[in-house]
Amino acid sequence: MNDLEDKLQIDSGMGKGGKENTKLSRLRDRVDKYHDLSNSMSSILTTFEHRLGKLEQTILPVYNETEHLQNRFKNLDSTLQCLETVLSHYDASQEVCNLIHIGPSEGNISEFLSALDKLKKAKDYFFYNNAQSVELENVTSLFNTGCETLNNHYKILLNKHSHPLKSVDLLDLIYIEDDSSTEDCASIKQLTPSTREELNIISNWLDYNLRREYVNIYADERSEVIFRSLQILKDHQKSSSWGNEALKLRQYGRNEPKKSTSARLQSIFERKANKMLLKASQTIELSTGFALKKNTNTTDNLAPEDYNLDGDQELEKYLVLLLGLQRLLIWERQLLNDIIPASRHTEVFSRLSHSSIDMLVKDAENITNKVLRSIARKEWASALGVFSALKRVILLQPDLDRACDAAQRQQLGNVLKKLQNTGSKALDQFLDLVKCDTVTNLVGMSAGTLSGSNIPKDATVHELTSNTIWFIEHLFEHYDVIGGILQQDSTYSSQINLQKIQSAEDRNKAILGLYIKKVLSELNLTIISKCEQYSDNATKHLFRLNNIHYILKSLQRSNLLDVVSFTEPDCERNYQELIQELKSLYRKSWSRLVVHIHPLDDLPRPINGKVKEKERAIIKDRFSAFNKELEEACKNQRGISVPDILLREGLKRDNAEHIIPQYNAFYEIYADVQFSKNPEKYVKYRPQNVSEMLNNLFDDSV
Repeated sequence: MNDLEDKLQIDSGMGKGGKENTKLSRLRDRVDKYHDLSNSMSSILTTFEHRLGKLEQTILPVYNETEHLQNRFKNLDSTLQCLETVLSHYDASQEVCNLIHIGPSEGNISEFLSALDKLKKAKDYFFYNNAQSVELENVTSLFNTGCETLNNHYKILLNKHSHPLKSVDLLDLIYIEDDSSTEDCASIKQLTPSTREELNIISNWLDYNLRREYVNIYADERSEVIFRSLQILKDHQKSSSWGNEALKLRQYGRNEPKKSTSARLQSIFERKANKMLLKASQTIELSTGFALKKNTNTTDNLAPEDYNLDGDQELEKYLVLLLGLQRLLIWERQLLNDIIPASRHTEVFSRLSHSSIDMLVKDAENITNKVLRSIARKEWASALGVFSALKRVILLQPDLDRACDAAQRQQLGNVLKKLQNTGSKALDQFLDLVKCDTVTNLVGMSAGTLSGSNIPKDATVHELTSNTIWFIEHLFEHYDVIGGILQQDSTYSSQINLQKIQSAEDRNKAILGLYIKKVLSELNLTIISKCEQYSDNATKHLFRLNNIHYILKSLQRSNLLDVVSFTEPDCERNYQELIQELKSLYRKSWSRLVVHIHPLDDLPRPINGKVKEKERAIIKDRFSAFNKELEEACKNQRGISVPDILLREGLKRDNAEHIIPQYNAFYEIYADVQFSKNPEKYVKYRPQNVSEMLNNLFDDSV
């Protein structure tokens, strides 16, 4: 049984070995086939490589020869092109000669510039390759002729489309809102976009080719436009229609309300002041958190009399010219950006405005000289006009600075200096005038002054006083400008510690307060000097009292005390004390009358209504002297004027309280005494009569 199992196992092993041998045999056959295929492929590739090598050896000489032929062709073509270029340089002058002499035509400048470019290239070729040739001279001459023709075309084109503005157009330009579109400008409309483009092309070509004559041409032409526009406006200002022009119908579809020139100026400068205030407010608000209040007094709320520039039309007209210049320069700068290369802007802009600014500076000098002559004639409204104009020029200064370059700003700065110098001279002359004690002070004295003198007959407020107060009241309206003028004078700035005053507004008020203090001090001394021209003490005191009282009330009414208090805190109290002192002196002037009836102890006493013979004469003399003094005083003082009703009634009351009680006591004792055969000759006035006489004082109609 075991033998059988062993036999089966052997047979099974032999079967498996046969299968493996079969697989191995197949694998060997396949390897042999792959080897044969590899040898065959290698043989094919080797044969192909040999054949490619032979082909390269055959083609490479042909390729090299072809490349050589191509290079020779290129060289030949380049040579031909160079020859054509050189020939074109020789033919350039003949080809473009007619076109150069005919010149360019408007709207078709490219052909002419192409011709000039051709001449320029020819000129450069001959210059570097054959500088001694006749062709160089011919081409250069024709090129220069072409450039001159181009300059002439440039000038003609500018002149054709540049016209001075009519006065109504310039005024319309001045009075439009600051945010109006620039396309509303008539000056820009004169130069259409196509014209500006052509001028720009010419300018850039000339600048690139180092031909800078166009700078002078453009500057001169546009300078003439600005100058003549302003001159036309000046001529219009001399006409009778000046100041009453109506604005044209604008793009907003409505007519502007008709306003006077002063009203329009007021509106313009009010807007500028509000803009400056808004800017200052924003700065302060950012730093402190507090905002300034905007000015709400627009022109719609102003009365017609508020529009005028203190009555000086010359200064008003000059401000319009300044505004016109500013507007024109803004638009000229816009034109400059469209036409002139950026590298030439500064040079051109300085030239085109120089003559116009020079004209305005000379006009400012003429106006300020005229104002100084008016001030010499005591026409102080002209001085106030200078301060108003100066304030407006300062408001206009930022806009002018933005419109101008550094040289122009320096040139226009002379206008501000002339106005400041004129204002300073006006202030100095006014102060000197108040010091002066002559017949002609502020204005020509009226018939109310004493014959051969310059004091009023009725001892009322002197014209010097009223005019001085009028002047300093109006100075307060310009405290900011005047403060800036006086700060330049060391005699003012050294008397005030300006560093302790933080705000610029208070510093200006303090400086003005110091000036007013000087004026009032000199006025007080002049009043004292003038009162000595009266013959009696009562009139002297009343004259001073009228003037001092008027000064104090005017200062209180106009709030000038607040300004003066910066340098003289006790100003109001000093005036009040002086008024009380003058009232006391006036009461004492009645002592010549009262001394005859007081004291009663010095008079003889009647016994049973009778007095001694020798005492009768004393009573007669006392009554007679009292009557005489009373009549003379009432005669003198009845014609004296005390304009202030409270002061007048107070003086009458003081007189009555001072005289009536004493006369009443004297009258009750001696009126019924038998001191004369004709007592009515001496007892002329009863106490109520004396009271009525005193009440009728200061009334020249009684």
